[in-house]
Amino acid sequence: MAEKKYGKHILKDVIKEPEGSFMGYSVIAHEGELDVDCSMGYHCISEPTEFDIPHAHEFAEILCFLGGDPTDIRDLGAEVEICLGEEQEKHIIDTAAVVSIPAGLVHCPLIIRNVTKPFVFLEVSLTPKYGPNVARTKKE
Repeated sequence: MAEKKYGKHILKDVIKEPEGSFMGYSVIAHEGELDVDCSMGYHCISEPTEFDIPHAHEFAEILCFLGGDPTDIRDLGAEVEICLGEEQEKHIIDTAAVVSIPAGLVHCPLIIRNVTKPFVFLEVSLTPKYGPNVARTKKE
């Protein structure tokens, strides 16, 4: 069968096996696979975990914390602590929320605790590639 003109825009290889604290499959597109000025990660969190290194990016990032029940995503079923800014201002999230992080804003640690049911952690970054080489830590 001949390749369709727009078939390259249907991506199935970004669905990855679970690893670490993630449950179920994840969507990981951090290597330019989306062919747009955006990268993303979609994960199901089912147990406490943390991302502990404060850092900033040269691009905007959006972190979404969404309850795992698609009929009521407001019910997070966990507590998320995130620190923002150089002064490490702490925020506690215990219901669905979106954290908008402008370019240059230091964020983390991000500590997930009291997980009573799986929830979705979705990160969207306005850069085609995301990884250690595009983040700068607070210590730099």
